[in-house]
Amino acid sequence: MSGGLTLEQISTRANEETPVEITSKQINLTKTWLLPHLDALYADLQQLRTAFDNAYRNSPEVTQNPRRTYPKGYCLEISKGVQNLLQAQINNPTTPAMQALREFCMRGGVAKRIWGNLRNSYFQNAYQFGSLYVDVANDTVNPSKPQVEILPWAKSGFYAIRDYTKYALLAEAYWGGKVYPNRYLPELAVMFPIIFVNRYGEVELQANYQTILYRNMEQNFKLAELYLFNRKSYGEPLPAQYHAFLQNEFGALAEPVADDALRSLFADARKTSLRLDITRCQPMLDQALAIGNRSKQQ
Repeated sequence: MSGGLTLEQISTRANEETPVEITSKQINLTKTWLLPHLDALYADLQQLRTAFDNAYRNSPEVTQNPRRTYPKGYCLEISKGVQNLLQAQINNPTTPAMQALREFCMRGGVAKRIWGNLRNSYFQNAYQFGSLYVDVANDTVNPSKPQVEILPWAKSGFYAIRDYTKYALLAEAYWGGKVYPNRYLPELAVMFPIIFVNRYGEVELQANYQTILYRNMEQNFKLAELYLFNRKSYGEPLPAQYHAFLQNEFGALAEPVADDALRSLFADARKTSLRLDITRCQPMLDQALAIGNRSKQQ
């Protein structure tokens, strides 16, 4: 991921992307305002998706990206783009389904973008409408699938990502890379417990997972600690070429850090309230981003 990233942006995105509890109020509002218009809502969302495709598929962001063929891999861009079009419709509805969605929202219905684990197979950007799972980027893994999918939440197979073990397994399956525990840059490990080598051989400590990064900080680095001290997470050692890159460019250790030393780093992070100290956390975030950017230049 290129460019800068702030802790404020991380916390904002994490809260924006996390699904909310489906209460009886959300269930009742969904039954009253959305279910009677489900077919029409599907049709309206399909029209918005088509409008977004027509405006976006020939943009430089798509045509100048040799690694992705539209729509594969564009679930974030499609979800955010359709969200903007959808918000305009909710503000000024022109169809019965959009009028119903507006009423649903005005009465306290949840309509938000979410990101997480879909069926233990994908990272996916989608929406939560009350007790419905709504996906307007359903074809971004398999372009032969319908572009729009609407399901009862209980049947969607969508889960928030709340631990690094599941994140690591999904990253390897979905992105086609390889995950290694970060015992080579221990000063960063409390915030960034995973080294990810993507399918292009690029090393990343931060790869579009702001939500779990924030949850780790929110829980005082417990998620990172659980991952790094889980023997099942150890796997293979970091291959020599990537280890050498981290040593030469970022001063990584010659050998993986020992358990006692790593425990001391977690203890110190908590004792000194690292998670609340932006003057210390931000440079760690900047360095994690720098590793990915530098690796892409190799």
